[in-house]
Amino acid sequence: MISLKVNGKTYEVEVPRDTPLLWVIRESIGLTGTKYGCGMAQCAPVRSM
Repeated sequence: MISLKVNGKTYEVEVPRDTPLLWVIRESIGLTGTKYGCGMAQCAPVRSM
């Protein structure tokens, strides 16, 4: 179980520890406004933490 806070709201999700944060936000939490960036940690979406 992982707990994370997004936009002031806390979410508890059950995902494998190696699940990319993007997938957790989009698929487990349902916040589909988050988009895939370059995939190489070179752009802002990947480094948003």
